[in-house]
Amino acid sequence: MSTRTGRGAPASSPLRALIADDEPRARQYLEKLLGEHEDVEVVGSARGGAEALQRVAELKPDVAFLDIHMPDLSGLEVARHLRGADAPIVVFVTAYDKYAIEAFEVAALDYLLKPLKRERLAETVRRVEAEARTGRPAARAEALREALDSPPLAERMPPLRRLPVRHRREVRLLDLAQVPLIFSRDRLVLASCEGHEYLVDYTLQALEQRLPEGQFVRVHRAALVNVDAIESYGGEEGVLVLKLKDGTRVEASERRSAEVRRRLR
Repeated sequence: MSTRTGRGAPASSPLRALIADDEPRARQYLEKLLGEHEDVEVVGSARGGAEALQRVAELKPDVAFLDIHMPDLSGLEVARHLRGADAPIVVFVTAYDKYAIEAFEVAALDYLLKPLKRERLAETVRRVEAEARTGRPAARAEALREALDSPPLAERMPPLRRLPVRHRREVRLLDLAQVPLIFSRDRLVLASCEGHEYLVDYTLQALEQRLPEGQFVRVHRAALVNVDAIESYGGEEGVLVLKLKDGTRVEASERRSAEVRRRLR
């Protein structure tokens, strides 16, 4: 049995595992293989990334097995949102993501290639147990976030289809078409949507690399504007002011004004 000291788990308790995969057979097969290890207890599963984040918050597993390709939020995006003392150890599951494997070797504990093999999974379980005994999953989670946000990897990750934001204790996925403005304030990045402001776990620089090309424009150091949300624009003496459809007015910096005008033509 494992003898973990981190995350408040009692000594000699089994590893609490969460499985996230949008394919039912894949979830069932991994659960079956993990069930062969007496030191592992599968405490829950999720059919997508958003559900995985919710289940992590509810169940506080020691380890999360995350499929890379899920329809709402990829395993990479889920990993980005795991932080704090309750962050589980992350093991990625993938069929072919060669670029992702480079990231895993930098900061993730391990990755499993599909189809899964018993011997390889047993090696992963041993690694997870050894890592759990160190009591350092939170530090590894932060290192993984930094690796995924680094320019070489962020540029090669697929564009966001929806924007993950924090709302109370859950993660919501906002339709990008409904987000007119993303901005930073007091060192926080916020997204406005239908009169509300939501906390975003990306830097503006990372968002520029991850948002669909052409949909948003950087208007100054602290704001990205949805091009389709602009109702009108004008200004004098080189000062460009954008009026958004929700009534918000945003002033572009002098340095950014020429590029913004070009994008709006």
